[in-house]
Amino acid sequence: MIRIYLVRHGIAVDHADRGELPDDDRPLTGKGRRRFRRAARAFARLGEQVDFIFTSPLIRAAQTAEILAGALRASEVGVVEELRPEGAVGKLLAEVGRRVKDEQGVALVGHDPQMSQLVAVVGDVSKTDQERIDFRKGAIVRIDVGELPSARPAQPRWWLKPKSRTLAKGVPLKKPATAEKPTRARR
Repeated sequence: MIRIYLVRHGIAVDHADRGELPDDDRPLTGKGRRRFRRAARAFARLGEQVDFIFTSPLIRAAQTAEILAGALRASEVGVVEELRPEGAVGKLLAEVGRRVKDEQGVALVGHDPQMSQLVAVVGDVSKTDQERIDFRKGAIVRIDVGELPSARPAQPRWWLKPKSRTLAKGVPLKKPATAEKPTRARR
């Protein structure tokens, strides 16, 4: 099995606040750095073996990957163009499959909507549950797969909540909407 850790970049400078700065160059905010540094340290304490860290070339993802590498005491981070936000999931899985072998672990640091699409595809999330995927900035999702690029068989393990730094089983899904209870009319 290959251990895949999907990592959504930390909180970055907002689109509205970036001024003339191109979207690709939006950095993490101070809050984004602090929160992800705490999440990365919590992840490191789990003792998971990560053999590769690959990041999108965009600044906010690269900064997130560097924080993760520091917490894991990893020596290098690789840039993978297919991790751009608009990247196709199939092409990304094929590229990662060329680099990562069985029994290895890889952290993929990227952006939404691609990260949520990866959770849906790799985590084998049903069509009805895909709209419930809630992949927050700075979250980490572990999904084990048999081989790449097929990502089959797949076994979603857990996800690390970025704010509380607690683990939850499976993949990050919002709770299903509940039907409203009928109210009694007052007399």
